[in-house]
Amino acid sequence: MTARIVTLPFTPREWQIPLIECRKPKIVAVVHRRGGKSTAFVWRGIRKALTHDRSHIPAARRNLRNDPPRIVHVLPANVSWKRTGLWDKVIRAAEMIPGARIMKSDMRIELPNRGVYQCGGMDNPDSWRGGYADEVIEDEADDVIAAGLDMVVEPMLADYSGSRVKIGTPKGNGRLAKAYDDAANDPDAARFLLPWQKTGVFEPAQVEKLRRDLDEEEFEQEMECSFTAPNSGSYYGKWLDAAIADERVGRVLYDPRLPVYTAWDLGMDDCTAIWWFQRSPGGEWRFLEYHEDTGVGLDAYAKLVREKPHVYGRHFLPHDVEVRELTNQGQSRRMYLKSLGVAPISVVPAANPADRVTAVRNIIPRAWFDAKGCERGLKMLRAYRRQWNEHMGIWRPEPVHDGASHAADAIGTGVQGSVNPELEAAKQTIKPFVPKPRRTTSSAWLR
Repeated sequence: MTARIVTLPFTPREWQIPLIECRKPKIVAVVHRRGGKSTAFVWRGIRKALTHDRSHIPAARRNLRNDPPRIVHVLPANVSWKRTGLWDKVIRAAEMIPGARIMKSDMRIELPNRGVYQCGGMDNPDSWRGGYADEVIEDEADDVIAAGLDMVVEPMLADYSGSRVKIGTPKGNGRLAKAYDDAANDPDAARFLLPWQKTGVFEPAQVEKLRRDLDEEEFEQEMECSFTAPNSGSYYGKWLDAAIADERVGRVLYDPRLPVYTAWDLGMDDCTAIWWFQRSPGGEWRFLEYHEDTGVGLDAYAKLVREKPHVYGRHFLPHDVEVRELTNQGQSRRMYLKSLGVAPISVVPAANPADRVTAVRNIIPRAWFDAKGCERGLKMLRAYRRQWNEHMGIWRPEPVHDGASHAADAIGTGVQGSVNPELEAAKQTIKPFVPKPRRTTSSAWLR
């Protein structure tokens, strides 16, 4: 039987060829913004779905099932395909392949050999359970949901020893950076790092325009593929870098002459986060410790706070501490914490995220952090970042709500609530001055 030849209407750029031809079971491709990485892997996926013969696995296993080749290409969310226009590119590609069927409602392409190129999102990883894949392409890997991801993807690849591909532009020192580092010592992995200088996608005038439009840190991240650019969308990255350079991250001792304050972010199903800090008369902020946990009650956090050998000045909690709970006999969470010995409590009103970020940025240059006690908190503060608008190619003003949000919200609550904690405490104890009426002969004043 004569094999059918299908010519794909795609001519790859020179830099794309090694990525498309790579046969390693693990691939990590870090490519600058607007470089064409997603387009390259769309065509790689379609070609593999058309030609994959599973010759890399023993024939006995290859013949166990008659499944057609199946490539799964995922973005962080299902809607990203249409929002970014990438699904339109997939449709145009499929329309140029004789015999290909486009199933728009399923975001699926069925090819003449019965092979499947399946698009989708990882906003609900469990929806992929039970399926198989000869290759899974995780596009914008830093934003793909990490929780439980390996337990979903690895079984999909197990049947036919499939490949796992992670591609994207860095968004800080996250999943993509870890995958790239891990690939260095893995004989089954290939890794690619392609800043703008290596792809030739942009003309010099375009690069200069981008330099003008982006600040230095954004350019390093987006165009030079820096995992450690201080900004990386991070609200506090370069401020924390300055703290490290100034040796303000190290050993910070508890000063028993000063009160300790706590700053909280309360979670229900989410994480609850607490910072412990002191303020010196000279204006220094000394962060002693950070703690976060999930799945435990307020009594556990109250016990943790009470067991510290500190003299507390005040506990700063967000406005939702006033929420009443049936489990606490209808008490608010503030009253429940007070009954458990967490007092005095200041309730900090809800604030605009931008104002909270500004407040924290203003104090970090005067802040010292205990490297061990605040290790987790510092990591979360660095990871707290703005949302990226893929379609517009700009940062959104809103923060990403993920695991880093709790530490950031907690420290923001503490800073905004304790601009001057000594005066705040004094307000609670000093009675307001009420002038006495002057003596008069009127009988009205005598009664």
